[in-house]
Amino acid sequence: MKKLIKLENGEYAISAEYTEQDNPDYRGNPLIEALPPMLSVDEAYEQLRYLPEYDKRENNLSVQYRYHALLRLTRFYQPLEQTLTLEARFSGLLRSGYMYRNPQNKSHAETLIEMHRRLEKKEPIGLPPDIRKTASSLSIIGFSGMGKSSAIERILSLYPKVIIHKYPLNIMQIPWLKLNCPNDGSPKTLCLDFITKIDEALGTNYFKQGHKRESLSYLIIYIGQLARAHCLGVLVIDEIQHMLTAKSEVSSSMMNFLVTLVNEIGIPIVLIGTTKAKRLLQVNFRQARRAGGHGELIWEQMKMDDNWEVLLSRMWTYQWTKEKVELTKEWMELIHDQSQGIVDIAVKLFMLAQSYAMEEGYDKISPNMIKIVGEKYLKMLQPMLKALREGRLEDIVRYDDITPFDIEDFLLQRETPINMRERISKEKEKIAEKRQQKDLSVLQIVTLTLMNLDINDKLAEMTAKKIIKENKEITPQEAVQAALTLINERMASKKAIDNNSKNKRSSNIILKIVDNGRKERKSAHDSLVGKGLIIAPLLDNKLF
Repeated sequence: MKKLIKLENGEYAISAEYTEQDNPDYRGNPLIEALPPMLSVDEAYEQLRYLPEYDKRENNLSVQYRYHALLRLTRFYQPLEQTLTLEARFSGLLRSGYMYRNPQNKSHAETLIEMHRRLEKKEPIGLPPDIRKTASSLSIIGFSGMGKSSAIERILSLYPKVIIHKYPLNIMQIPWLKLNCPNDGSPKTLCLDFITKIDEALGTNYFKQGHKRESLSYLIIYIGQLARAHCLGVLVIDEIQHMLTAKSEVSSSMMNFLVTLVNEIGIPIVLIGTTKAKRLLQVNFRQARRAGGHGELIWEQMKMDDNWEVLLSRMWTYQWTKEKVELTKEWMELIHDQSQGIVDIAVKLFMLAQSYAMEEGYDKISPNMIKIVGEKYLKMLQPMLKALREGRLEDIVRYDDITPFDIEDFLLQRETPINMRERISKEKEKIAEKRQQKDLSVLQIVTLTLMNLDINDKLAEMTAKKIIKENKEITPQEAVQAALTLINERMASKKAIDNNSKNKRSSNIILKIVDNGRKERKSAHDSLVGKGLIIAPLLDNKLF
């Protein structure tokens, strides 16, 4: 189990643990040996996907509960073939970028000293050829809403943000850093964002040291020094199409800056943007692709094939309407046509159809609902979807920057038809929504925990609501304990008081769990962890 170290900003880093590498190019390099192991395709698939909590008994709960349960679908993630391709490319990009940046080599310290000297004298930056030749870049191009950013964020989550190397290295390694290209396309703004992100990751205060007024050439040398000192593995820059909105000289300056990062500082870069940025990257960034082999990844919409069936089969589980509909070929064809194979839109249509059914009082979704919510709530996307459907590529680019709305905010705003409550004022409405959102998250956790303890679903929800209503600040764990106590008291009141210890023990749910566990030769602790009543150390997949 990885040892965690608390940083000054309250975040946690992991203590470096070194694994000997099979690849001779990686062997003996602590920056690579401290990374998580390289994954097979099957391992990557399992670690990248995320399937939210779901219990079929929730379909019997109140419409308010089920409406909010829909929000779990926003966390649903199913890796695709191109996701696995990106994972493999990123893994290679990260490790190859570290090949000639071994902190155990004398050249590492010499490079830092030289960069500091150039920084003080404000001289142009430049690095030895052996460092430059391992730096490379990868571009990910595709329409908005295709899942490019979601994919890279899932892949980044496989790697720690910070790794602490103790004596004799004494290094705080940053495997990756992700920035968004500034709206004005300014390289200086990007440099300052870089410094801010370093501070957020490490708890340092580099930004406060007064670099805001420095020139761009100075900032480039400075971030180069930071990147080398903290052994930055890969720099990810999203929304690169923002450069197109800047003036030509600013855009050119940004591209030169990115080329400098790769060629002079030696840091691999991943650039993410819409198809509008494709020509810009191909023409202006080709000189930065020294290492080759990573190149460009076109993020296309899904086809109506086995991958689409796998995606929808997983997603189809998450139906919170009273009745579930079976996934058929007709459904798959309909969702594909209405979303044109864009995963983000497909998930939103599925969620919106369920919310529409609940609002209108229907027990299940229908094909017509998919069309209704698409036309009503995804109206801005319809021209782009029509262009995709008809294969008019020249028109598709016109709608390239249309971004689907935030589905979570949308569903929360449409909560009023479900709750049927009047708000006295806008201020009170905001306060109530925030409080209710918090209460509902606790309500779902407590209800699901009680249901997992084989308590009747109606009784579980009713008891959870009562406990939370009486104490708005109660934590989920406290609420479960209070709910179990209340249920036990109700059970006891229905039975005659029996002084027999065996009978007393059998009426207590917690003791029942412990007793049943002992029959299976489990400790009391393991039995309670298995039912989700207490937390296993360092596990984050429990309800609390």
